[in-house]
Amino acid sequence: MRSVHTSIRRFSSKKIAGTKKASYPPEECFNPEFIKEVEQSIQDVKDGKGTKYDSLEDLFASYEK
Repeated sequence: MRSVHTSIRRFSSKKIAGTKKASYPPEECFNPEFIKEVEQSIQDVKDGKGTKYDSLEDLFASYEK
């Protein structure tokens, strides 16, 4: 008699039909100014300049304004 665990493992290792490998555009397609802007935004957040909200409701309230 087979164990339930082994049959689940075998099923999860099979590829599902129709799945595709993710493909991304080449880096040359991106605007260099946009990349600099994104990198600066990431650095600003790391430096503590990002906006923090106490709750999710506060975040949505700021979007409604």
